[in-house]
Amino acid sequence: MSTPEPVIERMREDGWLDWHQAKCLRFPHLAQGAPSSPMLANLCAFRLDLRLDGLAYTLGARYSRYADDLVISGPPTLATAAARVAARVGQIAQAEGYAVNHRKTRLATQASAQRVCGVVVNQRVNMKRDEFDRLRAVLHQCGLHGPASQNREGHADFRAHLRGKLNWAGQLNPVKARRLHALWDRIDWGAT
Repeated sequence: MSTPEPVIERMREDGWLDWHQAKCLRFPHLAQGAPSSPMLANLCAFRLDLRLDGLAYTLGARYSRYADDLVISGPPTLATAAARVAARVGQIAQAEGYAVNHRKTRLATQASAQRVCGVVVNQRVNMKRDEFDRLRAVLHQCGLHGPASQNREGHADFRAHLRGKLNWAGQLNPVKARRLHALWDRIDWGAT
């Protein structure tokens, strides 16, 4: 559906939209961020997924996609064909109505951190090491000096902010997250 004209005008007056953006909102479109968005994206990319999965299969590899991040993973010999594989992925994507941003194409061998959507996926799913270390340090300092001393970005609900990071760590690596939970338990939240 298209955005109602009074809403567009208000957004323009408030400086949220330029002329081109306002013009685009006048045409029918789907809202972003709705609970149905991932399912609609999967439906739109179904043929692309089938074709890229077939390509990966012929290479002895595996294909996966999260939103617009495409991943082909496989044996070390895949690295020697990386340029040809990237070109073929681009051809398939173009034939299906998409464009690959080749500047974002990465080759990650087992010797390097293999990241997808900011998550390390080498042997098991994990947080980036520096991200884990930073969270551990903040929790440690919160335990020593109180949480207010570490809220340098001014989060309105710093406890919820840290809890979200802690939960994220727990989803990625429950074993490592136990160490973080031990630090969390030492924090005096009455000191905020």
